[in-house]
Amino acid sequence: MSNSNRKILVLLFFIFPLLIFVQKNNSQNLALITNQGENTLSIIDLNKLTLIKKINVGKSPLGISIIKKRGTAVVGNVESQSLSIIDIKKNKVIKTVDLKTAPLGMITHPSNDKLFITSWYENQFLVLSTKDFSILNKIDTGITPSGIAFNEKYNLIIIANRDANKIEIYDGDSYQFKKTIEVGKHPYGISSKENFIFTANVYDDSISIIDINGWEQKIIKVGLNPYNIIAYQDKAYVTNAQGDSISIVDLKSFKEINKINAGETPENMSIDKINGRLIVANWGDDSISVIDIESKKIITEIKSGLQSRAFGEFIYTN
Repeated sequence: MSNSNRKILVLLFFIFPLLIFVQKNNSQNLALITNQGENTLSIIDLNKLTLIKKINVGKSPLGISIIKKRGTAVVGNVESQSLSIIDIKKNKVIKTVDLKTAPLGMITHPSNDKLFITSWYENQFLVLSTKDFSILNKIDTGITPSGIAFNEKYNLIIIANRDANKIEIYDGDSYQFKKTIEVGKHPYGISSKENFIFTANVYDDSISIIDINGWEQKIIKVGLNPYNIIAYQDKAYVTNAQGDSISIVDLKSFKEINKINAGETPENMSIDKINGRLIVANWGDDSISVIDIESKKIITEIKSGLQSRAFGEFIYTN
């Protein structure tokens, strides 16, 4: 190897980590937390671990979804039966959409062109355009539709029917009903990744893990009153709302392998992929817990707002 090539390799050795550091610190990496008790949305910088701003939204904000392609967030206001559309760069509400129904769960289609929302009282899910937030379709469901997930691999919309102890599955394009599956009691939070569907069964202190190939279901006991569940890499993370803890479930052995402390009444979670952290919204503590995934330790808690909920995917990275 020539001397010039050696110099280039040495230079790259020092520059590459620096580029990663600069990218991490210059990126916009935010948690957007709905605070149901004070009708606000908190914007939290996940790199600096600081609260940037609170934004006034509608009454009783609960659900949230990020439309990354448009740089907007959608907040579902249960009591005012509306959506608050947030420009994330400007940190302000740019539009309010009157739904005339209470929005609960919501998720953005992977294309970022459509938004799916469960309508709790009407027993429907709504399909909205993310361009102007007009309602494109209303699909009748079973009773009390709550959590909603989208499986990109199989093009499926999955909805938890809380009071029926079931989940429903719909085609992601035609919205045609495909299948109902009985799960544990009171399924609420729901997610889906690759071949699996995950539900948190509140009254059973359990989760259901359903393999879409063959629809085999495994039920695993976790903590007290599990509220929501998400999967990341080869683990599932479960908020135990009345246990003030997070259960970690190994997706190879399908066993609970750890419990870690969270704040009071943890409900919803998202993954900060830039920093390798689990971000948990604690309803009882009015806070978020920041947990290092590798060490399974709480790094800090940040006061976010009264009755923090953040039901949905609430992290925006750009």
